[in-house]
Amino acid sequence: MKQKSLFSKTFPLCSIIILLALATGCATNQGHSNATRTAAIGAAAGAILGGVIGNQSGEAGEGAVIGAAAGAAIGGLLGNAQDVEEAREQEAAAQERAYQEELERIQAEEEKIQAQRDEQLATAQGQRISTTEVDEAQKRAAESERRLQELQKEKAEALARYEEYQEAEERRLAAEEEIRKIEAELEGKTE
Repeated sequence: MKQKSLFSKTFPLCSIIILLALATGCATNQGHSNATRTAAIGAAAGAILGGVIGNQSGEAGEGAVIGAAAGAAIGGLLGNAQDVEEAREQEAAAQERAYQEELERIQAEEEKIQAQRDEQLATAQGQRISTTEVDEAQKRAAESERRLQELQKEKAEALARYEEYQEAEERRLAAEEEIRKIEAELEGKTE
């Protein structure tokens, strides 16, 4: 009779632990929701804790069952909250992507319209310009470019003269300093 009583107490506990271990292993695979995974983990932890506590009062199987149920409920609630938050974040990210794509599409369309307007304006202006005006504009551009080259040459020459002047002044100052030193040395020896 004692064996039956021992078997009847340990069999439910062992069965629950084995089932929960299998459920936890399955729930940790990719593709399961947080609610499923945390419910399985909570059930396993609750069963173990309930079994230990129940064992102290002689009801290990019943304690494991109650612990598993409580752990699964708490784990499921926590996991469901995580699932809801992740779904909310994914929805917000999808809306942001859609908004950015629409904004880029609108900007591209506006750029295309502006390019068409610019081309139409250039065409209209080009129709009003004669060949003589084009030739005169090219002559003015050539004259401006020639003047620019002259000014750039003058500027380069002025900078070169300035650098030569600075170098000569530095040499003069160095020579004068050396002259003062030598004169001081000579005056000191003659006294």
